[in-house]
Amino acid sequence: MKVSKSKLNLSIDMLMFIVMMPIAGIGFLIKYVLVPGFKRNEIYGRDVELYYWGIDRHQWGTIHLVLSFVLLFLLLLHIVFHWKQIAGIFKTMVSKRVLRIFLGSLLVFFTIIFGILPLFVNPEIEEGVLNHAHNNKLRTGYYSEETQYKSRAVAQPVAKKQLELEAASINQENPNHINHSEIEIYGYMTLHEVAERYNVSAQGLAKALNIPVGNNDERLGRLKKKYAFQLRDVRDYVESKTLKE
Repeated sequence: MKVSKSKLNLSIDMLMFIVMMPIAGIGFLIKYVLVPGFKRNEIYGRDVELYYWGIDRHQWGTIHLVLSFVLLFLLLLHIVFHWKQIAGIFKTMVSKRVLRIFLGSLLVFFTIIFGILPLFVNPEIEEGVLNHAHNNKLRTGYYSEETQYKSRAVAQPVAKKQLELEAASINQENPNHINHSEIEIYGYMTLHEVAERYNVSAQGLAKALNIPVGNNDERLGRLKKKYAFQLRDVRDYVESKTLKE
């Protein structure tokens, strides 16, 4: 069965509209509902993980990216199928050939700058010891000793060397100890992944959190809804085990 060009164009336009709606909706969801960590502390007064349909903001971000690629593909199809019409209208609007070449080149330039170049750029890196210390304080309720030393070192460059030696001595007393601020636990992680990353027992962690056997591959975000624990409890367990070693 042969599909007419007009029906094909209409189908592509409808698909573009359908894809654009969730792209916009997910953008609003990530921006205003599944807010980042520092805003969660401000809004809820504690360290919490936010989900919608069992999916966190990072996973929604991945879905948003995939839908963006789909929309880009549909847009290219739309341009291909309407190319003669687009070229004809553009030629009518801009009669001078030199100006058309200039505007076309400008369009290609902005396409490269905003659509392709971001895939190849390197980010600017700035030291964020003080900001990290503040976020850690919001999350845990205290500054670790090592973080205090590092923060003071930033504020007082003259004493930086001495403070670094003091911070290093803290870790020398407990060489296997992992500071609370260094333990990264997220809702999308599983018990098995936490145990493997920080060299602790998955069974021991499950027992400490009152999680039944057989849930090692279940995400923490879903488990904490069922068994009423917080991600900071996981961090506390990991830190306590590294202290004992």
